[in-house]
Amino acid sequence: MEHILYWLWLTAKFRTANAKITRLFEWFDSIEDIYSQKSYNNIDGIGEKEKKLLEDKDLEKAEDILEKIADIGGKIIVYDDENYPKLLKNTTDPPYVLYVLGKVPELDEVLTIGVVGTRRSSEYGNMVTERVCGDLAEAGVVTISGLAYGIDAVSAWATIEQGGIAVGVSGCGLDRVYPRENADLYQAMTEKGCILTEFPPGTPPLGANFPVRNRIIAGLSRGVLVTEAPVASGALITARYALDNGRDVFAVPGKITDKSFAGTNLLIQQGAKLVTDANDILEEYPYAVSILPEKEQKEEPKAANADEKVKITDNSEKYKNLNDNEKKIIAILRKSDMQIDELSRAVGSSVGDVNTRLIMLEVKGLIKRLPGGRYQLNV
Repeated sequence: MEHILYWLWLTAKFRTANAKITRLFEWFDSIEDIYSQKSYNNIDGIGEKEKKLLEDKDLEKAEDILEKIADIGGKIIVYDDENYPKLLKNTTDPPYVLYVLGKVPELDEVLTIGVVGTRRSSEYGNMVTERVCGDLAEAGVVTISGLAYGIDAVSAWATIEQGGIAVGVSGCGLDRVYPRENADLYQAMTEKGCILTEFPPGTPPLGANFPVRNRIIAGLSRGVLVTEAPVASGALITARYALDNGRDVFAVPGKITDKSFAGTNLLIQQGAKLVTDANDILEEYPYAVSILPEKEQKEEPKAANADEKVKITDNSEKYKNLNDNEKKIIAILRKSDMQIDELSRAVGSSVGDVNTRLIMLEVKGLIKRLPGGRYQLNV
């Protein structure tokens, strides 16, 4: 336990200034050596301010972090732990501590694909993301995303609903759900995969955290797929991290007049592989190994505000491939038109989650949006 405390002691002092920590390991053999030193003179790159921080051996803050992680049921993986992902370790700037909720899959033994894109995704971008990620999950691919609105959320839900494993990389502490509307997604990811971050509990979702977070998405992935992104986009930052660390980059093309696809089109111009379906990605990794468990038989969904089960009496072909949440919405809209907040209460899910489902159903042509923000079954 002291070993982990020493890591927390060190990273709490330097936060994400990993270059300082890297410099220390050029002088010392282990985290114990760093902690036990009384003097840090003559170490290039370690100034007077850093020396004073290192000379303070108080472990109270480290113990507080450890306690908070235990309280939320999380775990800690440190850089020299045998379970630390080798994929991530072999990058130019790996995090030295990872805080985790859920079960970390054997990321070094499977095909991992990062999926990134704009928060303000279009119907086309959502449709393509859902289709490609669903097929990737079916093939045993673990998807890595950033837990944001738009493409991130669509990719994670598509993976989970296909029975796959989704990993989310957060830009804040594990005790913060951000954005709040993704609370259902957080829960699903911790049950079917995991959420991880390098930020200790209590860290707010500051804007500066997210570009830093993107390097972990790229580092955990053998390839990164950008499905929709403008030129000024964090998704392109992730793609740059991927290229800098020898990862593959894939991109979905879009209209040349559509600014939301200007970034993906630019990536293709610069050499990213153009993707039209999951096979365009899978063919690059013929050695990929699947660790997905056998799919469990899904229970018929229950109505959120009633004891009786939700049933769809129309078993026509157009409804057969819907997931459980989409079936709930269809069953509710069969009775009456509703606004999104009403649907959220009726389904028992967050507005953000229901909004994602509605987008999917609109793309599939099963519902339509009416004036006033109401939704109607498209019969």
